[in-house]
Amino acid sequence: MVAAHDGVFTSADVTACAISSDTAFRRVKSGEWVRVWRGVYHVGDRSLDDRMRARIAVLSTSPRAALCSESAYWWHGFTTKAPKQIHVVTPQGRHGRAIDGVRIWHRTVAPQDLTEVDGLQITTKALTVLDAAVDGGSRLLDSALLREHTKVADVVDAQIRNSGRRGSRRSREMVAAITDGSRSEAERKALALLRSAEITGWTANAKVCGYVVDIAFIDQKVAVEIDGFAFHSDAASFQHDRTRQNVLIANGWTVLRFTWQDITGQPASVLANVRRSIARSRGERGFEL
Repeated sequence: MVAAHDGVFTSADVTACAISSDTAFRRVKSGEWVRVWRGVYHVGDRSLDDRMRARIAVLSTSPRAALCSESAYWWHGFTTKAPKQIHVVTPQGRHGRAIDGVRIWHRTVAPQDLTEVDGLQITTKALTVLDAAVDGGSRLLDSALLREHTKVADVVDAQIRNSGRRGSRRSREMVAAITDGSRSEAERKALALLRSAEITGWTANAKVCGYVVDIAFIDQKVAVEIDGFAFHSDAASFQHDRTRQNVLIANGWTVLRFTWQDITGQPASVLANVRRSIARSRGERGFEL
């Protein structure tokens, strides 16, 4: 059991193995076991690694705690890189000590949004990708859907059950994008961004060189193309987009491509790129719109 749990165990595990308190005390004193928190131990002959730290963080927080967000994303195997900070969710109430490198969210998670993987309680795949996308960017949601780690319907259900939580507004926008069509939703946000920055001279869904361009600055020959979530794309759509881009470039157009993540996560960078391209086209690099 200890080996299967990365060398981390609790006093309940010790009791279940019929090990007396005197024996446990001697093993801690000898260094065979290391006590990291009240009722939480790890074997002394193993250096702490990412999996051990994640287990210790959850077990030291509360009996009802669970790994969540980007940490659960990693634990589920959706990425091989462990996040620098461990994310734990636990119901409101009295809990264990604060742990360096651990971020604790206090909220009650519905039983259907919790699961156990390798003996550790974590959030389900659907809730995990939602929370991870809030903290780490929409690319995490896109990647999980693209690789079929979870289903859109499950993500929608998880959002409904957990509405009102931290980051709920942002996750709700992402859910709207994956259900209503991320490209159209991203386009709406891109147009709103241009309006808010008072950038003018563009036409939405303009016919250029025989193709429809998402946003076109016709006088400056600058095209802005919006890519939605990758999981919505297919081979035919991908080929059509690339053919259109090549035709535009061959006819002297500058083509800028932005994703949902760019528009929602890096709006200032998007605006700067648009301004720079228009200024370059006009031969006035310092031109301000």
